[in-house]
Amino acid sequence: MKPKILLADDSPTIRRLVAQTFADGSFEIVEVSNGEAAIKAFEEARPSIVLADIYMPGKNGYEVCSYVRSHSTLGATPVVLLVGAFDAFDEGVAQGAGATANITKPFEPAALIELVKSLVSAQARPEPQPEPEREMEKPKEPVTADVNSAAPVEEKAEDLLGLETIFNAEPEQEKTSSAISDDDIDRIADRVIQRLSTQVIESIAWDIVPDITEKIVREELKRDR
Repeated sequence: MKPKILLADDSPTIRRLVAQTFADGSFEIVEVSNGEAAIKAFEEARPSIVLADIYMPGKNGYEVCSYVRSHSTLGATPVVLLVGAFDAFDEGVAQGAGATANITKPFEPAALIELVKSLVSAQARPEPQPEPEREMEKPKEPVTADVNSAAPVEEKAEDLLGLETIFNAEPEQEKTSSAISDDDIDRIADRVIQRLSTQVIESIAWDIVPDITEKIVREELKRDR
């Protein structure tokens, strides 16, 4: 269906000029000669745009525009006020009536075509819908580290071998010694063996210092026999 122009102007010359401007058939023209006729034709014609002269018999262009804006379903229809070159145009009244734009007569056909097509196209485009608000992600709580351990508090390693207990139980003079003797290694190994199962030995024993590991394995094998 072609877009429709409702043209309201008491000048036959202007009506003829508008009809010739859109003679290519891109728009259907509905012509009336006064404001009251425009109001009556508006509901039936349901135009895509209204061109209304600000000075006409009966109701003027401002009043036609106000009527359009008050319409329950067609109130958003663009309204362009046609202003004579020597007419006193009241910008405040035009804004109060809700006019979309105005153009001065006599107008250039190309200027009128560009104005009408741009307003009709803008009216036909759906308004962009706002994007739904996204819930902001809560910042992850930082992992606090134990000042006495290289691992985070949540991942503090378990002393499976009990070495910490063994070394802490050593006499003060032994802990401060600069080297560990063979007797110390044997004694520590014996204590560790008492705490370990064969499964633990197989899974983690080879991570211990080589001297202690060798002693643990040797003694554990003797015990299993």
